[in-house]
Amino acid sequence: MDPIRNLVSTADPIRHNPAVPDGEEALRGMLVRAGGFTDRVIPDIPTLAERRQRRARIAGLMTIAAAAVTAGVLVTVNLGPLTSAPAPAATATATASPSPSTDTAPTQTATGTAPPPVVAPPAPAAWPTYTDSTGQASFDIRPDWAVVESPHMIGGMPFNSLEIRNADNQTISRLDLVYDRTGGPCGAAAPFTLLDSEPVEIPQRAEDLQRRGQPRFTFTIVEGAKVYGSMALSGSAESIQTPCSYTNGISGPEGVPPVYFGDTETLTPDGDRALVFETIAEAKAYMQSQEYTDKKRMLTSLTLAPSTVETSRLFSSSASGATFALPTGWTARDVPAGTPDYPASSIEVSDESGKVVARFHHGAGGGLGGACGPDKYAATELDSRQYYAGWAPNATVRFSYRVLDQTSVGRGFSYQVGLVDRTSGQLTDSCLMYSVVNGAPKGTLSFADRAAKVADEPVFQTMAEAKAYMGTAEYRKLKEMILSLTLTQ
Repeated sequence: MDPIRNLVSTADPIRHNPAVPDGEEALRGMLVRAGGFTDRVIPDIPTLAERRQRRARIAGLMTIAAAAVTAGVLVTVNLGPLTSAPAPAATATATASPSPSTDTAPTQTATGTAPPPVVAPPAPAAWPTYTDSTGQASFDIRPDWAVVESPHMIGGMPFNSLEIRNADNQTISRLDLVYDRTGGPCGAAAPFTLLDSEPVEIPQRAEDLQRRGQPRFTFTIVEGAKVYGSMALSGSAESIQTPCSYTNGISGPEGVPPVYFGDTETLTPDGDRALVFETIAEAKAYMQSQEYTDKKRMLTSLTLAPSTVETSRLFSSSASGATFALPTGWTARDVPAGTPDYPASSIEVSDESGKVVARFHHGAGGGLGGACGPDKYAATELDSRQYYAGWAPNATVRFSYRVLDQTSVGRGFSYQVGLVDRTSGQLTDSCLMYSVVNGAPKGTLSFADRAAKVADEPVFQTMAEAKAYMGTAEYRKLKEMILSLTLTQ
């Protein structure tokens, strides 16, 4: 027998045991010797599974032995049970030993993970606080919203009207510091429903507190042709509601006029200036929107204080027969105008630096003239307010701030701020723009920064700049002054 076979035979625990018969010899004897058939296994004969296990071991040993003989080294074969390698030092599997304290913290097991930390919701982003030019009202406002003011002095007392506009220049709320108002006649009764109410801390005059009740934020709806809603500050007294209307508005401390802060002064079933919904469910769903949350946050942040600001003083010109509120720090003077055939009067208004910011002209004369070239530009009205012109009842006069988009030819946005009528204020594509009113007592009237386009007129480079101009002190003063105009002749 060769050395390898001897080595394998010696290592085979079954073959090496002389007490165990050789299965192959037994099988060979069964085939060559005559004998009776039996399905019983001869005692001490290895089973088929044992023989397969033995053959697998023999094959492995033969491979090991062949390598050992080739290398000329002595291989000691150990077919005993395998011993696993030492486990690496574990850190995650260790558990903390309990401390002697009676309040033992829970331990972390080998497979357990710490629960995620509880993260508090982020605090609302800081908003800037806006204070109106009269110093009477302050409130928090979203950074991308804007305010357009219309301040004015009445009897030496400052009043103001503010429009709060979103990023799309749409008015979403108003704040009026005005004389107290009374409602109109009552129409058909309608069901009103208060969907949201929250008290606000604003000092009240004692007599107004009894009449209007404690101020609060409210979201009220009424069912008409559709469902109309209003978000505003209002009183809590029952008298603010009639069968056909719900009146918003609150009083303030001494020295502050009545305040209307919301989307509409009076909610009625006709839905004038109100939020519009198809169903009550839609109105309730609106309360979960970001716009609702932001508007409520703004409305409930209002604070009021008496004003010590004089925004303007009255200027009167006997030569022109005109009176208007001249902003504090600005100057006005009469300047020559017209001819003997076409008499006219004119006033020039300058700001604190001496720059001419507006002109008033009133008199007879021909048209302003001007001819359009081949290029036409789109006109956009960014702000307007009705002007009650008793001297031109049929002219439909309004204050208007318009821009002409000339960016296609690299000329930016030209603009005009002043009084217009339904003819001069048309928003049509053109290369010209006028700010005049026809049908005034002496002919044509203009009260604006420019009555017509001129070669050296200022321009804005972008529409964003044009919109931002409405938030400047110059624009606010121009608007107050122009809207205050009265004619004494």
